[in-house]
Amino acid sequence: MPEETTPSVAPLAEINLGPSKFEQFLDNNQKTLAVLLAVAVVASAVYIVIRGVEKSREHSAGVALSKALNITALQDVISNHANTKAAASAKLLLADMQAGENKTDAAIETLKDFIATHNDHPARATASARLGACLMSQGKNAEASSIFQQIVSDPLARYIAPYALISLGDIAKIGGDTAKAESYFNKVKSEFPESSFIDLANERLNSVQAKPPVEVQPPAPEAKKEPVAQPAPPSPTSAPTPTPAKSQGKATKKKN
Repeated sequence: MPEETTPSVAPLAEINLGPSKFEQFLDNNQKTLAVLLAVAVVASAVYIVIRGVEKSREHSAGVALSKALNITALQDVISNHANTKAAASAKLLLADMQAGENKTDAAIETLKDFIATHNDHPARATASARLGACLMSQGKNAEASSIFQQIVSDPLARYIAPYALISLGDIAKIGGDTAKAESYFNKVKSEFPESSFIDLANERLNSVQAKPPVEVQPPAPEAKKEPVAQPAPPSPTSAPTPTPAKSQGKATKKKN
């Protein structure tokens, strides 16, 4: 008769007193982790220092900008505090001052520099609109039209798009295309009904739709008539002698 064998039963929760896998990982990579930790500490310290330096630079630039009251001072802010927010704002203020002093060429160059070097600046669309206006003032309507078209196509520039559309309408009107001008002005009304430019768009539409006055030839001047000579009145000396009246009845007899 075969012997009965008792199956070995493993405990449900056996306690393993050996090192865990995480502990083994720490033991095997202790030096590497120490190096990485040191690098992280250094990087954090560098970041804090850089942020502190940047904050200090921005503060200094802001103070300089607040004291800049003329073109020369603004140019100093731009050159001495490059790559700061204050320097970017200084360029916009500088362009305004240059345009106000009829230095349109200089204003155009300043605005172009701002747009090229501050592509992500919140005022970039406004700077583009100013640039287009300066170009229009110089009669460079083709270049201005291209800039205004870019503004209209940019979703981030929607706040200034009505102005760009009105400017495009003005350019079309100058070029003699009144139908195109009307389409731009009407687009302001249809797509931006709550814009502050609505009244201006209506004024432009009225001016485009107004019929030009018909030229009327003035009447030819009448020929000057010579005055007809009137006969002079008879003078008293030349008056005709009155004819004596005929005596009526018999003559009166002389008395004796």
